[in-house]
Amino acid sequence: MAQQLPATATEQRIWHLCQRLEFFANHVPLALQKLAASSTNDNYYVHTQRGHYLVRHYKPGVAGVCRQQELRCQHAAAAAGVAPAPLCLNNHQRILISDFLTHSRHFDWELHHTHLLQLVEKLVRLHKLKVQTPVLDPFVYLQQLRDKVFDAAWSADDEHDWQRLRTAASAFSLLPGDQVLCHMDLHSGNILLQHQQLWLIDYEYCQQADSAFDLAALCLNLQLNAKEQEQLLNLYLQFRPQARQDLAQRLQLASLLYSGFCWLWYKSLEGGADKAKLAQLTLRQFPCQHSDAAKTLS
Repeated sequence: MAQQLPATATEQRIWHLCQRLEFFANHVPLALQKLAASSTNDNYYVHTQRGHYLVRHYKPGVAGVCRQQELRCQHAAAAAGVAPAPLCLNNHQRILISDFLTHSRHFDWELHHTHLLQLVEKLVRLHKLKVQTPVLDPFVYLQQLRDKVFDAAWSADDEHDWQRLRTAASAFSLLPGDQVLCHMDLHSGNILLQHQQLWLIDYEYCQQADSAFDLAALCLNLQLNAKEQEQLLNLYLQFRPQARQDLAQRLQLASLLYSGFCWLWYKSLEGGADKAKLAQLTLRQFPCQHSDAAKTLS
């Protein structure tokens, strides 16, 4: 098969980079195709005579992401049948190579809601893994995100929402937690369906956190209605009944906080204003029910 040189300048740079990587020394790339990108990385499909690979090229200057931690988490998830196997991390070139899931497509709740049980099973497998990572402190993480936002882009309404998030984080810290290995970025783009098999991808933000954050992410990002949320939680608790304690309150606070994480994240990014506004509208849908907790702390 003849090599197919990519058309765009960016793709050609990645193409030539792959040609020089030691990983591809004995099976040089034959074809490269640009895939969906995110705010922190670009993704490429690379085909060689040996197989099919996903090449993730990390954008420079991404703060708060440990690639070695990401690799450890994905390795553990792959061993548990949750993620495709990571094959090579090159920090110098900002490259992570994984198995490519051929003939896969992004999870669509409207089309694939019959896979809810399998989705919950995969999430439970991830939550049962033992991987050494930092523990998410919502209060600290909120402050880290806030520090990245330019003050010139900060309004009085933003300050009001920010104070609500701080109060919610304080209230969350008072509840008995359910610390597990959380994905922390579960949305349809990070759930792939391949031949009726679900896979969770992209472990950039995977870390020890309360299980309610992953459950909240699924409820929010898949836009589950009340009945669907109840079904999700009931299935989850069948596998992990220890998560039941204060789950309703933890989930409500985690949903507010997760929306706040997204709001501040996008607000700090160039070109993220529209997504930041949507996330801010979402967090405003949650009622203020945390004044008692705030008084207890003060």
